[in-house]
Amino acid sequence: MTVVDFSGRHRSGSVSKAAMALVGAVGAVGIGGAAYVLWQIRPKDPSFEVIHIELSGFKVRWMTESLIPYAVVDVAMKISIKVTNPNITPIKYTSTTMVMFYRGTKMGTADVEAGSQDARSDQVIEIPAKLDGLKITEHLKELFQDVRKREMVMSAVVTITGDAIVWKIRHNWEVRVNSDIKVDPIFLKVLDQDNRVEMELAAVPELESKEAEEGETHAQTAEHNS
Repeated sequence: MTVVDFSGRHRSGSVSKAAMALVGAVGAVGIGGAAYVLWQIRPKDPSFEVIHIELSGFKVRWMTESLIPYAVVDVAMKISIKVTNPNITPIKYTSTTMVMFYRGTKMGTADVEAGSQDARSDQVIEIPAKLDGLKITEHLKELFQDVRKREMVMSAVVTITGDAIVWKIRHNWEVRVNSDIKVDPIFLKVLDQDNRVEMELAAVPELESKEAEEGETHAQTAEHNS
């Protein structure tokens, strides 16, 4: 086969094949580049890191109004969690609760407000926990031992649920932050801490719904549908 160009000169079929190969290569590069771009802007999981724990109050007192006196503990502290959103769109998360424990017994709770975060940004969530009048008669002996040796270990667990919407696809995530905190209850110092972050993801991303267009998170939509 031959090809005639505008000058009237003849070229071999191999030139035509080379041109077709070049077009195919360019097309392949284009498809590969588009796939790379889509991969880069896909919905991504935010990251969470506990960056600071502050103990601002601790007091053991006795309640004698009842027939059987009992001890209560007042605790005030704040946990700061850094959230990094790598997505090209904002993320949203629902309100939740942080639960605190002492020797496996629930001490109390603290509310974590719902919120949102801008695209590709870092933000610090501050969770203040103020536990007043906590009854701990179950662990009274251990409490006084811990106060005497000036080391008390408490645990805090907070679960945050939210989503990111990118290109009409809603990506749901749930993160559980566990903190073991060793404190000096006399001088109100955090002596040591061990923080663990566990991320749970939805099996399959969801197409954006009407509620998502209005900015609702997956959990909020579920509440409306129930």
